[in-house]
Amino acid sequence: MEPAARAREELLQRLGFFKLEPRVVVDLGCGSGAGAAALRKRYPRARVIAVDRDFPMTQQARRNQRFWRRFDCVCADGAALPLAAHSIDLMFNSLVLAYCENPDALLAEMRRALRPGGLLLLATLGPGTQPGPHAAGHFADMPQLGAALAHAGFIEPVLDLDRQAGVEYIYGAAFAGGADARAGAQAVARGDESVVPLGALRTRPRSPS
Repeated sequence: MEPAARAREELLQRLGFFKLEPRVVVDLGCGSGAGAAALRKRYPRARVIAVDRDFPMTQQARRNQRFWRRFDCVCADGAALPLAAHSIDLMFNSLVLAYCENPDALLAEMRRALRPGGLLLLATLGPGTQPGPHAAGHFADMPQLGAALAHAGFIEPVLDLDRQAGVEYIYGAAFAGGADARAGAQAVARGDESVVPLGALRTRPRSPS
């Protein structure tokens, strides 16, 4: 199994650890849309937004979706998401961080978009990854990633490492911090709008490239 598919499937399985009822879910770095389709199936009442900075990929994701299980496709840079602040309940991020030019900016932008208590679920590649076509990025180890998550405003990060066929995977989960982050996390789990109101999803002007 290719690293991208392996990481995505592992993250999807790990969603079973969280009793979530999200209303808005983002698959950041959606590629051809396999993750977004799986998220739409898992959370049929949620709005799922597939985001990728590569326009052909978003077009392919749009073509690959099924008419009874639709999701939105958006071409955007992960460090400048066209999403309102605190509008997302679940951010699904598989193998984007390792290939990002500015990982700190990406983490900060995901934190901005997540509502307090919203969940970030991510996979990235560790420095133990052996040379190969998948090993062209900049890989942080677990202490570095944990520190970067905390710096970006995430709380209660949980990280673990797995090695498969010469590839070192780091999986992580963290909640978006804030004054009401713990109440927000409970609200996401219940689908309760009264604890932390979810603003309407609006388009935010993108930063000039």
